[in-house]
Amino acid sequence: MYNRYTGEIVGPVAPVFSEDWPYEVVADHETLWRYMELWKFEDMLKRSTIYFARADQFDEPFEGRESPGNTETMSKSEEAFQKLYPVKRPENWKESQETIRQVMFISCWNRGTRECWEMWRGYTKTPNSVVIATSAKALRRFVPEEIMKYGVKYASLDFPRTEFTHTSLFFYKPASCRIEREYRMLRVPREDESIASEDLCRHIPIKLRKIVRRVVTHPGATRETKQRVTDLLRDYLPSRRREDSALTV
Repeated sequence: MYNRYTGEIVGPVAPVFSEDWPYEVVADHETLWRYMELWKFEDMLKRSTIYFARADQFDEPFEGRESPGNTETMSKSEEAFQKLYPVKRPENWKESQETIRQVMFISCWNRGTRECWEMWRGYTKTPNSVVIATSAKALRRFVPEEIMKYGVKYASLDFPRTEFTHTSLFFYKPASCRIEREYRMLRVPREDESIASEDLCRHIPIKLRKIVRRVVTHPGATRETKQRVTDLLRDYLPSRRREDSALTV
């Protein structure tokens, strides 16, 4: 066990089992996609930022929470830790968990070699949409270092999640969401940061030309939408060209 303030080992080291570990390091070469409505794309270009939504605003009921499996058993990693350090949870631990959900901000990306119809349907509401493509290497290099960046671990809801740190529960998702193949960026609040109840998002500054490698319009995009995207790229990212979708409606 480590002293969080000094980094010194103050007791036996508990083993961590690979099947429990939620932080997947994604290879530099992997392509990552972010699907969005046209107005969100325009906002991203004008602000030169990536949008991060607050964790408690997601529809997923187990976002940043333990799974039902935690009520029945504990993971091998948690069991090993408890044998060495039988720490009791405080009475208000559930309230603390909900507070943490209100101060974490998330940006979701899809891992894939090509655009995906399921992602268009899941993350956009109209054909007035685009998907941008980048690489895991670009996000690691050109998004601020303090932002956590890992692939999501998918597991059935009867699988007990392990709270290695206050961030680990945000990198688990139900197996039913596996088609998303999510790469997640997580912004943890600074120690001196105040987050009000109305603060539902954060805009993280980026260098557009370093992050945005491709811009593809929706398979059903109208001529007007395509022209609007072309105009936006000309104004804000002239080194990139709009691409038609490789999918058909």
